[in-house]
Amino acid sequence: MRVSALLVLVIASILCAQQLEQLVYVSVFNGNEDIYLINEDGTGIKQLTDNPANDWSPEWSPDGSKIAFISERDGNPEIYIMNADGTGLKNLSNSDGNDWDPRWTKNGKIVFLSDRNRYWELFIVNPDGTELKSLLSNWVPEEHMCWSPDGSKIAEESDATGNWEIYVSDSKRKSMKNITNHPADDYDPCWNRAGTKIAFVSDRDGDQEIFIIKPDGTGLKQVTHNHTDDHSPQWRPLPSK
Repeated sequence: MRVSALLVLVIASILCAQQLEQLVYVSVFNGNEDIYLINEDGTGIKQLTDNPANDWSPEWSPDGSKIAFISERDGNPEIYIMNADGTGLKNLSNSDGNDWDPRWTKNGKIVFLSDRNRYWELFIVNPDGTELKSLLSNWVPEEHMCWSPDGSKIAEESDATGNWEIYVSDSKRKSMKNITNHPADDYDPCWNRAGTKIAFVSDRDGDQEIFIIKPDGTGLKQVTHNHTDDHSPQWRPLPSK
């Protein structure tokens, strides 16, 4: 009976571990901005990039197998891609300009902003670096907001009350609710793929840390705990069933 009970506990712990979602984020823990992987409960931290230059703005591919990000390792901000474990690093943009804000399309391509032609343009490229082309010229980026996966809600940052807070509203930006409501600054919200949690950045403990909260403002949890700045959280896509 003791063996059976122990077996049940082991299986339960394995199932709990399998249910944990993961995030990538940026930390200056080693003196410059690098990209890390972490479980939502704060365990399993893994450094994915390790370069004297800054690496930031990580974005998961739709299947969770790759990460696009910005790096200055060639002397200027460019778009790179790597596997989820940090291997397979590749420069996708290869320009003398500033390349910013990588985003994945649903069919696995990457769009990003660039001023390589002396004005901002929206480009698209394949994950292997081929078929690079301009989509829009004179592009003006919008303020930061994050749509829920089903498109029914928006999480966004606002300093309307005098400090930065996270607000959730419907798709028409009505019935806005302050879900953080803290004297410190809270910003950079990001929905998980199920639409049940929002990761965000807060300096409420004296430096930038990653927190998680439910869309109704309950269930606040701190994910990172260190004395350096952590920011830019992005949820890893859940595996297809």
